[in-house]
Amino acid sequence: MTEVKNKYETVLVLSVKLGEEGSAELVEKFKALIAKHGTVESVDDWGKRRLAYPINKETEGYYTLINFESTPDFTAELDRRYKITDGVIRSIIIKKDPRFANAAAKPRKAAEPKPIDVEAVAAEAVDAKEESAAE
Repeated sequence: MTEVKNKYETVLVLSVKLGEEGSAELVEKFKALIAKHGTVESVDDWGKRRLAYPINKETEGYYTLINFESTPDFTAELDRRYKITDGVIRSIIIKKDPRFANAAAKPRKAAEPKPIDVEAVAAEAVDAKEESAAE
């Protein structure tokens, strides 16, 4: 039987105490782990950002978004590894909805502006003005 693979995205918030080099090493470690059990589609490093609220007395963290494809059972293992790794402040793994997977890849066309019938607009304005004058 073929293995079912789903698309996922995960966001990691790493401690500032690790420094840029330490956080980059940790991201590489998780990328290698994901690549071992699936395929890494993209990695987006958002850099150092302020947290919405203090977590463990920290107010900033290094954010990284990883898009990947793997089997559903691997996500439980990945989440477990996030929880036991020092330096990971927060993490989340989200399964992407396959109905909308192609929607993000396709650029949308800009809506064509509708031509304005100037004569009709002018006629409506004249009618409105006449009605208000008659009252």
